[in-house]
Amino acid sequence: MKKKAGKVFSIAAVLLFLLFAPASPGHSWELYVSSPWLSTIARFIGGVNVSVKAIQEWNEEGTSIRKIRSRNIPDSSRIVVLDAFEAKSLGLDGKRFTSIFMLYGTVPFDRARADYHFSDPSVLPFIAQRVLTAMSQYDPGNYSYYQRRLSEFQTRLDSTVLVGRQLLKDYPVFDLSGGFTSLLSAAGCTLLPGDEKVKMWSRGEDLQNLQAAVADAIKVRIPVIVDPSTPKPVREALKGNKDVLFLGRPGQEQDLLLFFHDQFLLLWNRLAPLRQHRQQEGKEKS
Repeated sequence: MKKKAGKVFSIAAVLLFLLFAPASPGHSWELYVSSPWLSTIARFIGGVNVSVKAIQEWNEEGTSIRKIRSRNIPDSSRIVVLDAFEAKSLGLDGKRFTSIFMLYGTVPFDRARADYHFSDPSVLPFIAQRVLTAMSQYDPGNYSYYQRRLSEFQTRLDSTVLVGRQLLKDYPVFDLSGGFTSLLSAAGCTLLPGDEKVKMWSRGEDLQNLQAAVADAIKVRIPVIVDPSTPKPVREALKGNKDVLFLGRPGQEQDLLLFFHDQFLLLWNRLAPLRQHRQQEGKEKS
């Protein structure tokens, strides 16, 4: 186990080195983006060349709220949004803002589940690629820089998922999150209790069964997780339960991939009682 932990944290050290390694110098220009999730990707791809401003932010309850009103955005601003629907919902009129870049004609995923998709290692590289395209259109002279940043993003994402798999593969997790399911699946976790039960509880049905199932999971040392996207009936039913692990969202200036890495470590630490129990069982059998 010590050897495994040493290997895992060696990989973590490499990730930190990549994070703080100096980037290529360049001029800084301003870019507005529609959402806090999109800002985390844009800040990574843009590096030192781009000053990113998110039009929306998360409040204390985890809901996206308006941070910058359209009237406070200069007409000539460079703006990246997911699609035309999102631009309209934010009051970003294409006749006034002529430098809007839409990543999609119509966003190909359920925008109500943005947390899920922006935490999905199979989706993130494609979003990052489109952000690269936008930045290269605005700043074609630095295309090679943004391309290198995209390559680093992909490399670090792969390494982060690898760390997650080494820490969490085959461990059970009672997943009531709305946004981390894709990330936990990529890490190889065994996810409980199943979609049908979660959907039922999300509608506010049979919440006594939810509380009993959570208590049973905790009793056998299986971590129970929720996040800001967990449906309100579920969050309310578990409010005040200190045994439930709450996974948040990345901070405004936090590195997205380091944030994912930190969530893996939080879960690894929460799994300590289960690991110890399994080790003790192994000793008793041998």
